[in-house]
Amino acid sequence: MALLAVAVLLLLRAALAHTGGTLVYALDDAYIHMAVARSLAGHGVWGVTRYGFTACTSSLVWPILLALADLVGLRDTAPLALNLAAAVAALWLADRLIAGAPAAWRVVALAAVVFLTPLPTLVLAGMEHTLQIAAVFWLFDRFRAADETDSGRRAILGLAAAATLATATRYESLFLVLPAVVLLARAGRRAAAATTAVAALLPPAVFAAVSVAHGWPPLPTSLLLKRATFDAPGMAGLVDRLGGHAIRTLGEAPHLLVLLAAVLVMSAVLPVSRLVRRWDAIYVIGTLLHVQLAAIGWLFRYEAYLVALGLVLVARHLVEGTAAARTPVARPALALGALVAMAPLLTRGVDALEETPAAVKNIYEQQYQMGLFLRELPAGSAVMANDIGAIAYLADVRLVDLFGLATRETAAARRAGRVDQALLARLAAETTPAAIVIYRSWFADAVPPQWVEVGTWKVPDKVVVADRTVSFYAPDAGSAARLGRALAAFQSRLPPAVVARVADAAP
Repeated sequence: MALLAVAVLLLLRAALAHTGGTLVYALDDAYIHMAVARSLAGHGVWGVTRYGFTACTSSLVWPILLALADLVGLRDTAPLALNLAAAVAALWLADRLIAGAPAAWRVVALAAVVFLTPLPTLVLAGMEHTLQIAAVFWLFDRFRAADETDSGRRAILGLAAAATLATATRYESLFLVLPAVVLLARAGRRAAAATTAVAALLPPAVFAAVSVAHGWPPLPTSLLLKRATFDAPGMAGLVDRLGGHAIRTLGEAPHLLVLLAAVLVMSAVLPVSRLVRRWDAIYVIGTLLHVQLAAIGWLFRYEAYLVALGLVLVARHLVEGTAAARTPVARPALALGALVAMAPLLTRGVDALEETPAAVKNIYEQQYQMGLFLRELPAGSAVMANDIGAIAYLADVRLVDLFGLATRETAAARRAGRVDQALLARLAAETTPAAIVIYRSWFADAVPPQWVEVGTWKVPDKVVVADRTVSFYAPDAGSAARLGRALAAFQSRLPPAVVARVADAAP
């Protein structure tokens, strides 16, 4: 915990040096949750703005926790505080999973969880991934109790509670709950299996009912738009559907590949307990389901729960395997082999330490400035944009999300591949936006010819933003002058590294 605190403090200090002391999170998506929390706390609306319901969050419980923090006076700092608390809980639970190991082993294993997951980066990302890691560790801890032959009602309820928290934090946790339920059922623990399955499905089912009642899909749009797709024609598409996508993803994610291989090999050759082998089965199946159906990457976050869990399982294998080793050479050999296999994870940990302050700087110079600029519009002004987090959190605007997370029509059009000039022109005509803020590269030939490009902002680096240049459009020539004056007035307040152009003016 001390290592975690020091690492977070040093990263935060480096990040604040880039933002003039302003607390900014390393991902724009963090502000989507913060915006939903603010709407929920202030207006009782589950939406990125107070003007209506939006099924756009990747987590169900995280906005609720942020809303509760908002009600007691925490707002900007709530994601940081909650992430630190969740990371501490994750370390405590990880220590329970490797209980019985010598203190030195536990220090090394927990330090690996801190730096290789990497927890400090996830804390500064401001999202729910540290809570998911804690929930998954709790799930495995409670599975141990419920899997015992004399497990009672308390053990079953504990496992059910852990499953509920895990899936309410992120839907991908279902990839681990599913094999756990199957193993319990096959072992004759039918009550535990049924209770766990119902508990895990409860949060998604409740959200689906609420979402459909508001006219939205049963799943959050973030899942529908960011999931793996199998669009290749013919045999290539069939191979993808039958696991080819998982194989290709593992090839692009060596950190997951080495963890998966390490768990499989250790489970096959080392003498470990029945419980650890069942943990292994859950992990292997969950990992394969994730790489087949879900995304990886984007500031180390999507697969972070699998990395943390894999590290704990490797540590548990090394502890049990070396304890049973018959020769004095076996222990150092196992440790050396594990260290060599961890090379991709060590690279990942170093990259995370380097990229996190740069990611904060990236968000501060682009999305955060977009939010500050649009905050000066009259309350309730319409805005069209494709990156909505900081905009929704900092400004009181009616948003048309051109990516689709917070707008049903564009979400459906994007899934169908129908984002074109006619759609964007009609949306602009219906809403009369005061500003249109987009990545021009995302829309190719879909920008309507009547839109007027009024200005651009270009940041020096591309770390977590999708494009270095964001463009500001007016829906017609009549409103272009107003937007141009506003951009010119705001230009002096931009960070020095941002290159701003208004119309054809010089930088």
